[in-house]
Amino acid sequence: MNINELKGAAAKGQGFARANAFRVILPSFGDGKYTSSELNILCTNVNLPGRQIMTQERLIGLKGIKMPTGFVSDDISMTFYVMNDYTIREYFEEWQNRVVNQNTFEIGYNNEYTRDVTIAQLKRGTALELPIDKFFGLNVDIDTRSADSKVYECKLLGAYPTTMNQIELNNELDGLVQLNIQLSYRNWKKI
Repeated sequence: MNINELKGAAAKGQGFARANAFRVILPSFGDGKYTSSELNILCTNVNLPGRQIMTQERLIGLKGIKMPTGFVSDDISMTFYVMNDYTIREYFEEWQNRVVNQNTFEIGYNNEYTRDVTIAQLKRGTALELPIDKFFGLNVDIDTRSADSKVYECKLLGAYPTTMNQIELNNELDGLVQLNIQLSYRNWKKI
């Protein structure tokens, strides 16, 4: 492979995908302290889902052949910055409380706590529709409603937070508090 073949492949594929250009759309709950776009701006890390086909070996004559028996998908991990009001943690506490009520210890019905979550990989240079002024004191008008800004988009079907990791506090001078969440889901599909 030479450099011209690499350039040609990059041009044909519209350039290399950037890991830092993404958008997450989470459901709204409760009093709506955070909108979906505000939750998105606080998300610093997310995984796109994968899928593994489960197989079992079947003998045909003397040769073993792997036959599909089903599939499994790993949980999705997300990391968020935490503001001083801890509303992002309260958002996920409320969502988890719909799964297992922490006052009565009763398990909720599936349709009460599962929601669809959308994850999109964006093109390089795509601006996000974010409430930047709320978090950083800036008055910026940014538009991202361009339909061609998404490179890849998938929807987690029937998602809910199964793990909210502990928050580590330490003596780092400029350390920021982050919250790690894991979402389980029934299945995912490409949009």
